[in-house]
Amino acid sequence: MNVLIEELAMAIRQLRLKKLRTLLILLGIAVGVATVVAVVSFGEGLRINAVEEIQKSRDLTLIEVSPGVRGDGLVLISNSKVEEIKEHAELVCPYIKDAYVSPSETYFELFGVQEAYRSANELELAGGNWFDSEEASEENRIVLGSDLWEKLEKIDGARIGTPITARLRLYGEDGKPLDKEVTFIPVGYLKPSGNDIDSGAFMKLESAKELSEKEYYDGILIKVESSSLVRETRDQVEKLGLSTSSAQDEIDSVNRIMNGVTLVLAFFSSISLLVGGLMVINTMVVSVYERTREIGISKALGASESDILRMFLAECLFIGVLGGFLGDFFGVLFAALIDRAGRALLMSRLEIGGIEHLTALNFNILAAGILISLLVSVISGLYPAWRAAKLDPVRALRQL
Repeated sequence: MNVLIEELAMAIRQLRLKKLRTLLILLGIAVGVATVVAVVSFGEGLRINAVEEIQKSRDLTLIEVSPGVRGDGLVLISNSKVEEIKEHAELVCPYIKDAYVSPSETYFELFGVQEAYRSANELELAGGNWFDSEEASEENRIVLGSDLWEKLEKIDGARIGTPITARLRLYGEDGKPLDKEVTFIPVGYLKPSGNDIDSGAFMKLESAKELSEKEYYDGILIKVESSSLVRETRDQVEKLGLSTSSAQDEIDSVNRIMNGVTLVLAFFSSISLLVGGLMVINTMVVSVYERTREIGISKALGASESDILRMFLAECLFIGVLGGFLGDFFGVLFAALIDRAGRALLMSRLEIGGIEHLTALNFNILAAGILISLLVSVISGLYPAWRAAKLDPVRALRQL
């Protein structure tokens, strides 16, 4: 420990003798580190904002189940499958889904659901009643999503309690398409939810099955108590041969994409570190020439090659640590500048709001900045230090 402290003290004394040269090296490394830190924090900020948007629009405790493929056949969702799934989850909501088109050629998906589907998705009415309420006694009652209600109200003149018609395309035994005209009675419409529910319609499951003449379900919606149970529940359902998906799939996909983007950005921004590394090599090589006599005297007095090597690497170590801290400091400033200028640009030019921070700094990024600076400095100083250690003391002393 005493030897290490002494070597670091000698390194600091040597660097203080060349203040301007040392300052330029530190700035070169610091700017490179700051660029990497700022760019990585920008990529991390984009990733966090994307994940937060998914979490706002999707419930992390919901699981979508669809028919699966096993071998050469399709595994359909039957009543028996539904009962098996109920053994692994408390809230299981089978549904069917069909595509309809209004007289004005407005396409929409109609879901046949049970009451549990409403509570699972936390659907709230903005007007009217739910299709199974006591106030609504007609058949084929439907509740419309907010976007669909607004569109049908303007284009088709839809009104609460007033029948509307839509066409459902079915296929006969010969495979030819058959259009089936159905009359619905809108009894309510939902509050905006920010997802696909806004463009859909909902009706009683049994009524929807009669209209489409389906024997199997198109899907199942499962709600678990917490997001930590999603993976386990999905595994149990997939063992039955069915396919599952959840909001976590989108989050994982965003994480993979943004990690790749951040890696590419960090790679190109790290090119600036090459300049700092070259400056370290140049300075240390010049220092070897300038200190040839000093090296010769040290070896004549008994200094080994490892002593000379450590002496030069100690200077690189000090430069790397100090350059890393300066780089982190500048990186925080650069990230703040990106956050302030970039967020204003997104909000004004792209009309994107609701973003508190465009960048995200954390301890790992800052620690990586110091580590990168240290590695660049030490690796860049290896050749000059090796050259100094291998210097012939006789030839060095001849320069006295």
